[in-house]
Amino acid sequence: STFFADMKKMRGDASLPDGKVTFIVGKEGQRIEHVSKNLLCVRSEYYGKMFGIGMKERDAAEITVPKTDLASFTAFIDYLCTDQLDLGEGEGEQARRALVLRQLAHKYQVPRLELLCAQA
Repeated sequence: STFFADMKKMRGDASLPDGKVTFIVGKEGQRIEHVSKNLLCVRSEYYGKMFGIGMKERDAAEITVPKTDLASFTAFIDYLCTDQLDLGEGEGEQARRALVLRQLAHKYQVPRLELLCAQA
């Protein structure tokens, strides 16, 4: 799906959750704060289910993401928020980031990002 199509889904959908969530990322527990739950739901099928009606996570203020690094997960969240892919600097870093982002995109069901990373 495209960013604009996803944004249109947020209008008038009472099933989307209100509020924001903070991600606790990696072994060090670094934080990515104030991410819109309704944006996550329309951009990621995984989060759409996680924050769905009747799910305990719907009201969660924090979500732990232990098995990734802060830079990669930040790039993932930034992609969801902006539709812009940031693979970092340097050829080696870009290849590593593309691989990690592709894995995150697969896990969190963001097929367009998964495709972009496969092509990078």
